Amino acid sequence: MAAPAAPVLVVIGIHREELAFGREVAAALAPDEADVLEIPDGLSGRRPRPDQCFRYDLAHEALYLQLLPHMRGRHRLLIDLHVGADRDGPCADLMCGDAALAERLQAALAQGAAAGAPANGVRVIRLGAPDAIPTRTVIPERIWRNPAFLYLCMEIYLADDGSARPQAVALARRLIGLAAQCAGDAVAVPHRCC
Repeated sequence: MAAPAAPVLVVIGIHREELAFGREVAAALAPDEADVLEIPDGLSGRRPRPDQCFRYDLAHEALYLQLLPHMRGRHRLLIDLHVGADRDGPCADLMCGDAALAERLQAALAQGAAAGAPANGVRVIRLGAPDAIPTRTVIPERIWRNPAFLYLCMEIYLADDGSARPQAVALARRLIGLAAQCAGDAVAVPHRCC
């Protein structure tokens, strides 16, 4: 008999340059905390040339839509893990389309900060909200605004020189746990529709 699925699915390697970091984060997760889906040959994270955008956007959309069967009735939360560079890193952006999840994440970060857990450098951005930080995403709306599960894009930023990589891995690990807790509060059982 197969073990039940964890409530969280963490996807790593959507952009192939980010796969090594994703593997480091995945290695730090407890097996019952999250299932990990590794994309072994993801897309390039580099910006396409203007004449390549249409094809790149189609490939990006197709890759994301392939995640739907992995979510169907098995997980409450899809965490899409990415890594970038920021001279102030490690820091993070947490982007989601669900208002309740965004509010719970913000409250949990504030509560953690009050208890001494660092939350500076972590922003919660609500996709599709009229007052949100302007964002553009090629992630299909069927993924980030799906009634069957919650979606969270987690962009972890490393310092330009990569010197704080272990701290960035620890930050990602802590934020995954926090998101899992917030998603558990936000949703009871996933629906079957995708």
